Amino acid sequence: MTSASIARLRDGGRTWALGALASDDSALERFSAILLERWTTGDRLVVLGNMLGEAGSPTRTLDRLLWLRRKLLARPGAEVEDFVFLRGALEEMWHKALQLQFAMSPLDVLDWMLARGLAATIEAYGHSVAEGRVASRNGPLAIARWTAGLRERQVLQPGHADLMNSLARAALSADGAVVFAAAGVDPTRPLAEQADAFWWSNQSDESLDGSLGRAIDGGWLAVRRVIRGSGPPGNTALADSRVLTVSAGSPGLALLDSDGSLVERIGP
Repeated sequence: MTSASIARLRDGGRTWALGALASDDSALERFSAILLERWTTGDRLVVLGNMLGEAGSPTRTLDRLLWLRRKLLARPGAEVEDFVFLRGALEEMWHKALQLQFAMSPLDVLDWMLARGLAATIEAYGHSVAEGRVASRNGPLAIARWTAGLRERQVLQPGHADLMNSLARAALSADGAVVFAAAGVDPTRPLAEQADAFWWSNQSDESLDGSLGRAIDGGWLAVRRVIRGSGPPGNTALADSRVLTVSAGSPGLALLDSDGSLVERIGP
């Protein structure tokens, strides 16, 4: 697994980009079958965040992704760095939930995250959302006991904690010309100073493409394409844009050439 920063892919080869699963079990089963059948020497896999979600079981999704990684890593020529898992909004919320005792307004923070899909992950680990809300009213010690329970349940699932602790913020092609992110980028800031723009961006393909075209510093002139997992509701993909959104309201899998050009887009 990559370290929790910006991952760098190996030179050459094709890249499979998997976007916005949101725990959709049936989509992941289909995509897994496609990857196992069509994987060739030199291929890479970038999972574009938002693996967790409400469409199915988040814990089962992580189990299946870890299983798929093991199967593909066993293929001839495969290397550990060929498999990159990115942080998305749902993974960031899970990370924040585990640190809820440090929040200034923990109940407000928890309710905000619950309204955006966090409940499914808490419940998938067999923990209580209601108890979390009660703890949030009773102070840091009560919250710390609740979050300790979340961590304990995560640790009981082999590989889950390691995966979630090793998520990369974004990924780059070997030449730095292709950027992979969960939701987008902010071209007004250098790549190293994106903060949470990688998973909270709400720009449409058209808006983000325009922002990239106006960028004059921060290294963006060298970026040929941004590959992201998902865009905002109602997003319309543009032909020949510098922005490629893999998912269109449902999970998506895209096969990219070594220069970031789209070879094939596969729906659920």
